[in-house]
Amino acid sequence: MPKLSTLKSTLQTLRPGLQTLSARPDATPRQRGRAWMDRRERWLRAHPLCCDCEAEGRVTVGEEVDHQVPLWQGGADDESNFATRCKAHHKAKTAEEARERAALG
Repeated sequence: MPKLSTLKSTLQTLRPGLQTLSARPDATPRQRGRAWMDRRERWLRAHPLCCDCEAEGRVTVGEEVDHQVPLWQGGADDESNFATRCKAHHKAKTAEEARERAALG
């Protein structure tokens, strides 16, 4: 039986400070961490109901803070562009935006 040979590793060792992933040129800057969580909490306290459910004549507690115009389409990252959505409406809107973005290439 032939002896198995060891393949050379194709993985590179990551050196400290080495940036291996570059940001996508179309990526949008987003606030993360405590600052965003504070903004989100204040918004949901002031706007607790899903805007889409309200438009359909239903009352549903919103759990997501969404950008009405996505950041990748040039929407503002401030309260003038925020909307409260329930998880179902947020998921549907996000899926539609993903289809639009994919169609752009």
